[in-house]
Amino acid sequence: MQNPLKYKTSSPSGDLISFLAGIRKLWEDTGRKGIVYQRIGMQGAGTPDSIHPFKNEYDEPICMSQYMFDNLHRLISSQDYIEDFLVYKGEEVDIDFDLIRQERYTNQPRGSLNRWFNYVFPQMASDLSVPYLDVKVKENNKIIINFTQRYRNYLTNYFFLKAHQENIVFAGLQSERDLFCKTWDLDLELLQVDDFYELAQWIKGCKFFLGNQSFCYQIAEALKVPRILEICPQLPNCIPVGPNGYDFYHQGSLDYYFGKLNT
Repeated sequence: MQNPLKYKTSSPSGDLISFLAGIRKLWEDTGRKGIVYQRIGMQGAGTPDSIHPFKNEYDEPICMSQYMFDNLHRLISSQDYIEDFLVYKGEEVDIDFDLIRQERYTNQPRGSLNRWFNYVFPQMASDLSVPYLDVKVKENNKIIINFTQRYRNYLTNYFFLKAHQENIVFAGLQSERDLFCKTWDLDLELLQVDDFYELAQWIKGCKFFLGNQSFCYQIAEALKVPRILEICPQLPNCIPVGPNGYDFYHQGSLDYYFGKLNT
């Protein structure tokens, strides 16, 4: 086996999922699996009105907590093109994803974050219309939804979900589920999983996914399940690519896509 390529990232979990497409491409081209080194506790960029669930001891938002790393470990390390997923401790690397945010123009924070790495590492450009994440499926035929408190679109409402709530499962934090249900007068089951590998299994087996720009959406995008994305008008940085991927700004489009996938 070829010596593995070593990657370093300080990025949040959703960005990391998007990087997998490029890591897989280099594995296909070179035969070299990847070792991904993740920095823990790196301070993230935030705005006063942003809600960040993970913070350091100074109440500052961080990109990746130890909790997130631990829950990601099985999902990342199980991929055929990944040799290992480790906490970064100063190792020399071949590709430093931190350059995407530090040195080159990539249209951040706008534009498709799934393409940001292409602009710095063109050898990683790949076909984003095909799946680049694989897990054993948990067939459930549920509508899985996820809405965080960041990157929201307030041009639409979700009262219509009440007629479908018996077939809907909310994936995310308890606080996110409670706020969403309180806002739209819903009573949705909260998905309980052991880690993010199991979360990906549920998403792979769902009828379709509905959510905003989030880590859970990036899993749905990487798996290429039928998916509907709520676009944030202020920071539209996720764009579905490939079949059965839809995004919307307005209520009419949301209603249409939901009806289309719910038949």
